[in-house]
Formats: sequence, structure tokens, C-alpha cells
Amino acid sequence: MTKCLTYFSLLFLFTSCAFISEKFKGTTDSLIEVDALDHFENSTIIIGDPELESEEAEVDFQQYEDQYAEPNNTEGIKEIHFTELWIWEYLSEDREWKEMWVFREPNLNYWLFERLSSFGVSSEMCEWVLAKPNGEYIFNYQEPEMNTPNTIDRQVIDFVDEKEFSYFWKPRGEIKNFGDSVHGWEVFKGEKYEVFFKGQPDPSVFYVGTSDIDMRPLHHFNNLEGDIELPISFPIGIPKNTMVLSEETDFAYYNMKVNYRFKHISSNSYYVYLPEDYFE
Repeated sequence: MTKCLTYFSLLFLFTSCAFISEKFKGTTDSLIEVDALDHFENSTIIIGDPELESEEAEVDFQQYEDQYAEPNNTEGIKEIHFTELWIWEYLSEDREWKEMWVFREPNLNYWLFERLSSFGVSSEMCEWVLAKPNGEYIFNYQEPEMNTPNTIDRQVIDFVDEKEFSYFWKPRGEIKNFGDSVHGWEVFKGEKYEVFFKGQPDPSVFYVGTSDIDMRPLHHFNNLEGDIELPISFPIGIPKNTMVLSEETDFAYYNMKVNYRFKHISSNSYYVYLPEDYFE
């Protein structure tokens, strides 16, 4: 009997043990000037011409609302609350329709690109990128070593405010709607353009709309220095209030294709916290 009691006491002791590790966050800062790159350098290109139905992204919305808890010491810290979720869908290299998510803070017109839903494995250590309409991009990197603070870096792109489309953008007059008004969000009217890029035998087909939102932080993301990139590469050198709603580009000679389209906007909640001196 005594042996049995000793056995169960030891078993209870072993199964009651737990270990907790904590990560502490800090910031460093670097400023890098970068130049614009060509539109097609980072484009999503796939083989063939499949016709597949869109898949819903299997990502838990709640994880974004709770992604960053409010820090214990808020002195000198600024909270940014992203309340909009913008979704595009694109044809991947695996010939499947997938979704790209981008968060937006409408009052400041800040955009938030998150690793799991925006740029994926193109930069595994970067947790998110905050983009401002002045061309500044703030990166939050998680260091690979345990118990080390996160790193905050900066890059700046010199945005150009184009007033009109270049001569090789040819309007065709056709109109198509993009978006979903079920929950009261805006539906964008896109006008068809054929775009004759240099060295491309067949034109690219775009549908573009207009908005009061400066879209350049989104359009220039793939011009950032480093390995980070979105699965969609938007055209640059277009007016800042242009909504790029879809693109179809066929490289017939190489049997390759680029295909993406805007899906809709929805409500969401994502918080980030940064030192206030990043917003002076």
C-alpha cells in the first residue's frame, strides 16, 4: 500500500510541472533609401491557363485582434488600430486561387502587411510591415535567438505623384464592378485598360478604378530592398488614387501568366504598438 501511494505521489508531481518562457521586445532603428524597380521583376507568374474557383483563406480572425496585447508600460508608446481588411485573390504557382490580405487604418491611411496573410515565407523573420503615405515602411523583425528583443527597421521610398496615366495605357471603355456591398463596404467600378509594356508582344489587361485613398504604399511594396515581397506585384508610375482591381498578363512565348483581382473589404481588428518617435 505504501509503495502505491509513493508511486501516485511521484506521478502527480511530474505531471504538475510546467515551464514558461517570455520574450521581451525592444527596438533599433536604421534608415535605408531605396530605388524603384521594374513592375514585372517580382510579379506572380504561373505556367498554363487554369480556370479554378476561389478558395476562402483559412485564417482565424481572432488571432489578429489578439496579436499584440497592450504593453504594460504605455509611456512613449503609440497604439495603431487597423480596422479594415482589404483582400485580393491571385493565381499561385500551384495553379490555385489564394488570398492576399492587407490591413488599413483609415484615419491615417496606414497600411499593415502581416507575415501569415500578406507576404508569407518571403521573409520568415519579419512579423509585419507598417506603410505610411509618405513612403516610409517600418519593419518588425523577430530575432531567431530566444529571449532577444524584436528589431524595428525602416526603409523609405521616394514616391512620385503621377497626375495621369502614361501613353502606353490605353482605355477601352468597358466597365466591371469589384467588391461586395453586403456589409456596406464600397464597390469599385473598374475601367478596362490595355497596357503595352516594352518588349511585350501582347498587351496586359487591367481594370482600374479611382478612390480618395493614396494607394502608393501598396503599389510600391515590392520595390523594397531585401527578400520581402507580396505575391502580387502592382504596377507603379500610375496616379496615386488608382485602385488596381485586376490584371491579366499572358507571356505566350514563355507559356506564362499573371492573374489577380480585388475581392472585397471587410471589418477587422489588428493592433500594433511602436515608440512615438516613429511618428514625429
